[in-house]
Amino acid sequence: MSAGGVPTVVAPAALSLLLQEPRYEVIPARGIEQKTAVLPAGTTVTVTASPSLGLDRTLEASVALAARGLRVVPHFSARMVAGRDHLRRLVDRLEGTDIREVFVVGGDADPPAGDFVDAGDLLEELAAMTHPFTRIGIGGYPEGHPLIPDDKLLAALKRKQPYATHLVTQLCFDAGALARWVGAIRAEGIELPVLVGLPGVVERRKLAEISLKAGVGASLSYLRKHGRQLVTLARSRRYDPTGLAREVAEYAAEGSLDIRGVHLFTFNQVEPTLDWVQRSS
Repeated sequence: MSAGGVPTVVAPAALSLLLQEPRYEVIPARGIEQKTAVLPAGTTVTVTASPSLGLDRTLEASVALAARGLRVVPHFSARMVAGRDHLRRLVDRLEGTDIREVFVVGGDADPPAGDFVDAGDLLEELAAMTHPFTRIGIGGYPEGHPLIPDDKLLAALKRKQPYATHLVTQLCFDAGALARWVGAIRAEGIELPVLVGLPGVVERRKLAEISLKAGVGASLSYLRKHGRQLVTLARSRRYDPTGLAREVAEYAAEGSLDIRGVHLFTFNQVEPTLDWVQRSS
């Protein structure tokens, strides 16, 4: 790390180490089983949950992918769970499978389906029941959330930490902002290992649309900060994450932030993202 915390030119070994065991996030839309067929057995795949598709589809896709030898992590969206009995049924559906990890998020369902309004509510309920999960991930927002103040985000992390094994960051285009945020939560007592959320090799229009809808880009401040990236997206057919990944790898190589790897947002563009990982590692 150079003076002032700006990353130097990253060694190839650092990038290779960061990409050693990437996770591929997919949406359980029609055809996802075919799109993930290119992934080697044992690859970790996380399966999102959205109000438009429903949790049943998340679990259906998760069970199918796990049966093919992938290491699958379904998302449990708190605001899509109707209550304790519904949560019990979701957990029971995964009994007898090889799925031993879940990723718990608050979710976007509005209004919520039941009494769970955020991830903390669901995590507390999950902890009170028997379940097969040995790993539980939670989310974090390096560039903030458009609807939730930073102090409340920190309080939520502190509440969720006792129930989690690791933290996955929201999509972020700014390695420096990411590193500063991780350093700040470490100073506040958040000790969970971090998996960095990075865009995969995604069609530029799709990535720009998603970015502007998500917490990284729902405000004018994002446009001011990241105008260059959006211009780049507009000029190329697909986003190339190499430069961003190299910067993150340099911060990860320093060690003190406890960055353990990457969570790749593929938006179901799995094959080009896999090709990039294989070329870069």
